Amino acid sequence: MLRLGIFSVNDYRPAPPGAPRIVRMAFTSRRVSLQLLRTSVPVSVVELQVFQSLITNLRLSSGVYRTTYGGRLKDVDGVVNALLAKRRAPESKLEVHDWAASDCLTSSEWAASHFNLFPRLSFTASDLLLFLVEATLPDGSLFILEPNGHPLQYVRRPFVVRLEPPEPILMLVNHLIGRRALARFAKLQLQIPSAWLESEEEDLSTATSALRKLPLTHPEARTLEANESRFATCLHSAFEPLDRPVDVIRTMNIYNRAYFPPARLLEGASAVWKSLNKGGFWIVGRTIEEGEPRNDVTILERMDRGWRIVTRIGRGSEIEDLVISAGTAQSQ
Repeated sequence: MLRLGIFSVNDYRPAPPGAPRIVRMAFTSRRVSLQLLRTSVPVSVVELQVFQSLITNLRLSSGVYRTTYGGRLKDVDGVVNALLAKRRAPESKLEVHDWAASDCLTSSEWAASHFNLFPRLSFTASDLLLFLVEATLPDGSLFILEPNGHPLQYVRRPFVVRLEPPEPILMLVNHLIGRRALARFAKLQLQIPSAWLESEEEDLSTATSALRKLPLTHPEARTLEANESRFATCLHSAFEPLDRPVDVIRTMNIYNRAYFPPARLLEGASAVWKSLNKGGFWIVGRTIEEGEPRNDVTILERMDRGWRIVTRIGRGSEIEDLVISAGTAQSQ
């Protein structure tokens, strides 16, 4: 058996709305090139559908899926905005950061809801991975790579072959193409310059390939960033403090016990504490997808030492007790 590739949005057929991931992944008989993450301006309805499908089903070498969707944090936005409107004057200068923002769609939604409340708002959405790298070889074939050089996909018409995880052996032709592609990739010894990754340059020619950045940020977030100076995206690890403190930090669906051991979670909490001004707010929690979706969130205020709980949404953050036990927080 084999699967051919999809290289155009016109050939894409979406899965039924609301279908589980396993259904979405099996709905098409062909692999979709990750090149279709790159959309036109303005983005078309079909391009948006393709982007959302690709970003939802994209599996990284870490095994993590970057699952998110519009309106996911709407209830959280409402509670936080009401809190900020109560605590801060509309004319105040407010700096907000959204860490581990994935494709930055929910960040752009939250930022847009802020602009009328705080005209002097500065909003930054960040993630450790905001783009992939498209490496085109002289013969026209190409690899889609993570910035660390790990290959995710091989494209050689008429085939699009998944490399992470490898194609199942039942898809024998694709499986063999994938094995040969990985052997070829190993011989290339492709180096991606870190200076280019950290720059704003989109393209780079090397001795072995032509490199191009492939955006993972949602088209709506890209549009907002292009048209609104108060909104920006940047690369940043949720375990590293900012260069200077800000007023609000949100970390949704990253500091989860299923992802990290307690010691690592406390490193994240420490990074947030060092990155906030005194009296600043930390919104921490996760989205529960099983059954009726809900957000379990705790809003904490940064004190001279430790944290103070301001309020909870749903059942509160699952790491709330861990964070409090490590500091001097008090319940309101």
